[in-house]
Amino acid sequence: MKFTGSFQDLETVVGAIGRTVSSSLDKGNMHQIKTTEGETINLYSTGTLQVQASPALKKKFEDDFNQYSGNASVLSSEPIHASPETLAASVAQQKQVFVVHGHDEVSKEQLELVLHKLGIDHFILANSGGGGLTIIEALEAKIGHNSNATSFGIVLMTPDDMGYALGAGADNIQPRARQNVVLEMGMLISSIGRANIAILVKGHLERPSDADGILYLAFNNHVKEIVPRLAGRLKESGFVLNPDKVANASS
Repeated sequence: MKFTGSFQDLETVVGAIGRTVSSSLDKGNMHQIKTTEGETINLYSTGTLQVQASPALKKKFEDDFNQYSGNASVLSSEPIHASPETLAASVAQQKQVFVVHGHDEVSKEQLELVLHKLGIDHFILANSGGGGLTIIEALEAKIGHNSNATSFGIVLMTPDDMGYALGAGADNIQPRARQNVVLEMGMLISSIGRANIAILVKGHLERPSDADGILYLAFNNHVKEIVPRLAGRLKESGFVLNPDKVANASS
């Protein structure tokens, strides 16, 4: 078997298919992971993956590993007792990522493609039709303070408007994101917390000063430029991502 990710990625996948890591050791040209279920997984620097276990356990592991698509779920039909961390990731993976965007349709489509390649369910209000609700009602339903439909938010800030402080004068005009983007970003912060938000910033624009504590991911031409850092942020928030999908989304 071959594995193209790091040993941390391998630990993530092992947990995602329902195993509990009991030890993880660096042995020079090999990293070894042992599970409480009885498997020993050796990842060599060449990318070779070796599984040591009884024939039945080895086949079960390999079947689950080969079926893994990036979703945090136990793939085997036989029950396996997953760790609390794995179960928490499974719950997070089932929820949607809420996407906030402005008028840059090209960047929005780039982000949608990246999320599709990552296998992440996401929601864009403009694509939903609103369900007969006003915009603010639809926003409250998805990212309101009492909503539990969203576990992570991505704010796509693009230079759609121009503005300046009256005291600074028109000579200090700068590109800005749309006002709806700033409003929805504030709703997300209030609803799910800044640790579960990533702000994608295209090029140069004036950033809201009150949001300086949020992670900004800057890109110039294409959203795929920041896929590795976005994937890292999602993992920190409890999402389980397939390393091959991350690599594909970055290319």
